[in-house]
Amino acid sequence: MRFPRLFRRFNAQQTANGMSFSIALFALMFLYLESSPTPAGADVARRVTSKHAFVIVQAKPEAAAATNAQPQQTTEVVQADLTPEQKHERDLLLKMQLIEKGLEFLTKTPDYTAQFVKQELVNGELLDEQEMEMKVRHAPFSIYLKWTTGEVGREVLYVDGANDGRMTAHGGGWKARLPAVALDPGSGLAMAESRYPVTKAGLHELAKLMLRVHQEDLQLKRFSKCEKLADQTFDGRPCHAFLMEYKDQKTSDQYRKSISLIDKEWSIPIYTRNFGWLNGEVPADPEQHDAATLIEFYSYANVKFRPNLIAADFDHTNEEYRFKRQ
Repeated sequence: MRFPRLFRRFNAQQTANGMSFSIALFALMFLYLESSPTPAGADVARRVTSKHAFVIVQAKPEAAAATNAQPQQTTEVVQADLTPEQKHERDLLLKMQLIEKGLEFLTKTPDYTAQFVKQELVNGELLDEQEMEMKVRHAPFSIYLKWTTGEVGREVLYVDGANDGRMTAHGGGWKARLPAVALDPGSGLAMAESRYPVTKAGLHELAKLMLRVHQEDLQLKRFSKCEKLADQTFDGRPCHAFLMEYKDQKTSDQYRKSISLIDKEWSIPIYTRNFGWLNGEVPADPEQHDAATLIEFYSYANVKFRPNLIAADFDHTNEEYRFKRQ
């Protein structure tokens, strides 16, 4: 546990108000809101395989090549003429087209709710999976999170343009009796145990990030493989499945491999697992290799679009929430 380091870090920034110091210190201990990427380390023993992991099923050649725009016979001819590199590029372009379509859908959708799960590598340590209820409104961007595992009852609320740009948060369990704290989402305190700020959470931001990364992948030719796998089902929903592998750490310093599921109806990525590079001997077992190099995992289940969210859903005074003030 990195409590002494975090304590010293905060102590340098504390005010003379002892109560504010204590409250903000608790905030460091319970907030997990996303921070800058860190390459995966080599400690296999400390890593836990996600209960949400699934078995990759390779697509049949004809299934991987088929598209709705071409008859089967024509597709087979085109498939035969493609080199392996061209096939990988074709599948990456297909993935990008699906994500672009999903972004168009999200742009026209004002809000949604979901059950969000994440697991991230932060400062060389793979944190436990966290499950939370999520409410999102796109304009102005607003997000509410309530933890349903771990420190159950923890809540985070952020509304773009409100509260001087700060997020409001409180702990779960007995910490819920403490006053809520307001933190800059990009501050060292808010980002101490997370990969991205809360302002980058949600389906829209995930899709934008994936599209931006793949645009660079295509431009810089960083990938060695992009393969459309056999279709998968996640949370009872049919999904396109994609496997991405990168050439080496020199060409892609952050990612080694990724597995993504894109919902067939919405064209939205609702499941993604990303892996980094191992500093040390690579295990012969691919599952052990992945377990040793997981850097981020995100999934969205029970997604409901247009749930008629109202202003109170993003108001810390909502009586259903537990944001206590000093």
